[in-house]
Amino acid sequence: MQRAVVVAAILLAGAGAYAQMRAERERARPFFRTAQGLMRSEQYPEAAKSYQQAIDIDREFEDAYYGLGLANMRMRKYAEALVSYTKCRDLYQAMAGKQFSSKQDAQRYRQDRLTEIDESIRTYQSGPQTMQSQDSVRQLQQQKREIQDRISRGSDMSISNTIPSFVSLALGSAYFRLQQWPDAEREFKAAIAADPKSGEALNNLAVVYLQTGRFKEADDAVKAAEKAGYNVHPQLKQDIKAKLG
Repeated sequence: MQRAVVVAAILLAGAGAYAQMRAERERARPFFRTAQGLMRSEQYPEAAKSYQQAIDIDREFEDAYYGLGLANMRMRKYAEALVSYTKCRDLYQAMAGKQFSSKQDAQRYRQDRLTEIDESIRTYQSGPQTMQSQDSVRQLQQQKREIQDRISRGSDMSISNTIPSFVSLALGSAYFRLQQWPDAEREFKAAIAADPKSGEALNNLAVVYLQTGRFKEADDAVKAAEKAGYNVHPQLKQDIKAKLG
């Protein structure tokens, strides 16, 4: 009897914790949406403030940390961007294998993630259609399909989650700007492992190889990026060709 009471108390505590998390996310989301609009109009300092307001309300808002990192990258504040991207990565990592107290909470979490992913997709689709934005939409749609599949199964109380390719790609870009080549290489490879079709990650890895004197590897990465449909800049190909002789 005592054990049953303890188990019930644990379940209630878990449900309460998730309810609080959802409430914080709902309060933070308007600031997040405002920040996305400001990013589209290239008002990066104002966007960074709005992302920070969202984070101040919900300290586990992974996409707000990603947005703050992107705003800082646009302002060339690479060290600050790295901090935000790292926190975003850590939050995604912490969700891997997370166990909810009930199937209902697990399903609510997945539905909430679908809402956030749909908002991010709309943001990318309403802005300039670059190869990077199209690649991000493709990755988000893949995440959406995986979540929908788990919702349809309905019986899993854990969250199987990996670090999205675009998060590792962003981290790699911040490290690259700081000329931390080994760290940039590691993150670009992590992005490719999560999404082998990430042409931008393959392209950026080629640049790292070029910077560190591995010209054959750079050439191979460029070919892989083009095979994935990425439009590699002609100058990069010329620079690699010149080094190969």
